[in-house]
Amino acid sequence: MKKLPENVKKIWMQASIIIFVFWLLVFALSRFLLSLIKWPLWFSFIILGIGIFELICELTLIPYRYAFNKYKISEEYVEIQKGFFFRKLSSIPIARVQNVNLNQGPLLRIQKLNSVYIDTAGDNHKIEAVTHQEAQLIRKQVMDLAMEAKNAK
Repeated sequence: MKKLPENVKKIWMQASIIIFVFWLLVFALSRFLLSLIKWPLWFSFIILGIGIFELICELTLIPYRYAFNKYKISEEYVEIQKGFFFRKLSSIPIARVQNVNLNQGPLLRIQKLNSVYIDTAGDNHKIEAVTHQEAQLIRKQVMDLAMEAKNAK
């Protein structure tokens, strides 16, 4: 099975920091609102504590998240493995693939990576991040194999 590129760790770290900034904004807003209605200010510190706890957990789990995110493409199926505590192994039969989409948000664009979404009639599967060249190759390879499988029927 193939691992994701190393720089996906930077993206996960940046996403964790962005979420923490959101928690800081909620903390500031709660401090303001609680001062208006004269509720105890310790309530807003609980919100800050939750944000700090989430940031620490997210940053600590990045190496484990990276170690357990893998994918494999064969002629019969696409296999995607995810999860550290709750492991998930998805095997998508090539004959069931309907579409392959490439997605690139701002954080992925900075690192020159793409997410690959593999659509079937009943579900949507995601490969977190691969290089742009690898994403194009996966898209072409999976769609070619899917067309061959559909034409063979």
